[in-house]
Amino acid sequence: MRLQGFGTKGIAGDLSAGISKSIDAVAGGMGNALLAGVNPVHGLYTVLAATPIGALFTSSVFMNIDSTGALAATAGSMLLAYPAEQRSAALIVLTLVTGALMLAAGLLKLGFLTRFISNAVLRGFLTGIGVNIILGQLGDFTGYASSYGNKVVKGADTLLHAAQWHWPTFLVGLVTVVLIVLLDRTRLSKFSLLIALAVASALVPLLNLAAVPLVTGLGALPDTLPRPVLPDLALIPGLIAPAFALAIIALAQGAGISQAYANPDGKYPDASRDFTGQGAANIAGALFGGLPAGGSLGGTAMLVKGGAQSRWANIFTGLFAAIIILLFGTLVGKIAMPALAGLLIVVGYQTIKFGEIRKVAHTSGRSLAMMAITFVATLIVPLQWAIFIGVALSFAVFAYQESENATIVEVTTLDDGFPVEQPAPRTLPSNTVTALNARGSLFFAGARNIEEDLPLVDETRNAVAILSLRGQRELGSTFINVLERYARAAQVSGNTLMLSSVGPAVLEQLEETGCLAVIGADNVFPAGAPGESARLAYKRARHLIT
Repeated sequence: MRLQGFGTKGIAGDLSAGISKSIDAVAGGMGNALLAGVNPVHGLYTVLAATPIGALFTSSVFMNIDSTGALAATAGSMLLAYPAEQRSAALIVLTLVTGALMLAAGLLKLGFLTRFISNAVLRGFLTGIGVNIILGQLGDFTGYASSYGNKVVKGADTLLHAAQWHWPTFLVGLVTVVLIVLLDRTRLSKFSLLIALAVASALVPLLNLAAVPLVTGLGALPDTLPRPVLPDLALIPGLIAPAFALAIIALAQGAGISQAYANPDGKYPDASRDFTGQGAANIAGALFGGLPAGGSLGGTAMLVKGGAQSRWANIFTGLFAAIIILLFGTLVGKIAMPALAGLLIVVGYQTIKFGEIRKVAHTSGRSLAMMAITFVATLIVPLQWAIFIGVALSFAVFAYQESENATIVEVTTLDDGFPVEQPAPRTLPSNTVTALNARGSLFFAGARNIEEDLPLVDETRNAVAILSLRGQRELGSTFINVLERYARAAQVSGNTLMLSSVGPAVLEQLEETGCLAVIGADNVFPAGAPGESARLAYKRARHLIT
């Protein structure tokens, strides 16, 4: 299959977008590495490999694949189980396994599964991530080291002990936040992160704030490009479940980009191919010590806003990031830690989309509850379990709604020949033919609801119920049992159940399960030309009751 999205017509726009995004990626990558609790070099290395490699394989022309705050914070919570000296090795394996799971999801065409993750759940999770990011930076931002473990409690403790803050540290962090907010409202918005980091960090030597910690305190920074590293495969078993959670988060975020940004030809990307691209990006990133990466909505928006015209924009992003590391790597170590913390607090705040939260809250009480439950779970339990809770909640609510929507309706014909639907009668009328339609899911609880809504036949005599299965491609075993019980109950009282518009696969199910024998082969009418099956069923039904 020929890869679309490469061209030279808009190369100037790609260059401009790539330069702007590379600066943002270097600063943001360092911050995300800090979120993950590892050396900032891992964030720098992510954009060198994951971003350009991902651009080669995604269906989306503009999707920016990079470390994100949500992924970094989640990875950081998972890496806490490892001692500090083993954390980098565990990170590389975590990125590798995450990539392998994403790649498998793409190759197996599992893009359709993202539709089952509720927007309310995803919004609650991302909001919780944003709050966690903010709370997790309060220590570096204020210089106060809380002794509590939970971020919510730690944040509250930090705020209650403002008198013990290290005020020079707080000043540097505050200047960073103010500068980003102000610059984002100007033409320099694309460079706001870099300018804010540079200016705030420059205050340390200018004001002789020697006690303010610098990035160099985290470890040595690179002055060369990374070399490939071999993952410690012995760590894989303990990282499969965390990688699965990361893959879900990344793929859900990436699916949002697939739906939000059309390709230059006006068509929307294929989610499964975007899964493949994200998987390839993470595998490449792992080999160079990168963080877990996924589709970045903010990064994609920045590229498009910056004039991106093709896949070259993401490739240029990686290229210019390499140049920044080679020429300015030693300067990176002089960035002040509270400046990075301030940057991440802004990132965390921007993750909280208040407009989207209001939209979910005003949709329904059920949506609000799902969002709230996921949000609270994100704050009080490990993040990998929070996303599992959210996904399970999405499936549970979906199944409940499907079962609640399952019902039986009666179909009647108006004088002008148009069919209309109305609630099915509680009792099947005697000496008549009643046409019924099954609506909603015919599986599990939905089948039980259907059974409860079928007209009673105990007091009915000489009647026929024609149940249309139009559009049903498969029947669950629960619904097949419902059909058998209803057919037998009808026959005891001298009535008949017929099925119309039965597709080939459903007909085969009825035959192989023995249900066809219970209903009677003469009472089952296969789907054919529009209206033909129902006409034949009605003709036989009239013959039976006369």
